[in-house]
Amino acid sequence: MSPRAGLRFECTLCGECCTARGEYAYVYLNADEARALADELGLGLAEFKRRYTEKDEYGWTQLRFESESCIFLEPGTKRCTVYAARPVQCRTFPFWRDLVESGRWTDAARKLCPGIGQGRAHRPEDVEARMLEMELADET
Repeated sequence: MSPRAGLRFECTLCGECCTARGEYAYVYLNADEARALADELGLGLAEFKRRYTEKDEYGWTQLRFESESCIFLEPGTKRCTVYAARPVQCRTFPFWRDLVESGRWTDAARKLCPGIGQGRAHRPEDVEARMLEMELADET
């Protein structure tokens, strides 16, 4: 497929993106995302962080994973229980810079997600906007 045609992707609702696989085993949260999730759950920020997050060795806040899956992935249905308030990292997947190269999906992307290469083509400008959204969230 030509990079000008866009990238084909359609979520298959498999939940694989919410499951730990090598380096893709973390969902990082910025302060706004933590607050949004706390609000979604009807919790104070401190209680939300105590129950659902941990700090990595660099001081970044991340969601805890239980049994190799995101704490908010419902095991039976493979659905996100906080979908309306999911972090940017989740909303923008798989449109991440390290999964797109020269306007094409990388082999790593194809291995991570069965929806890669499926469904409608997302316009290059929309793909770029989602990748930029992910980068900007990292800066807050």
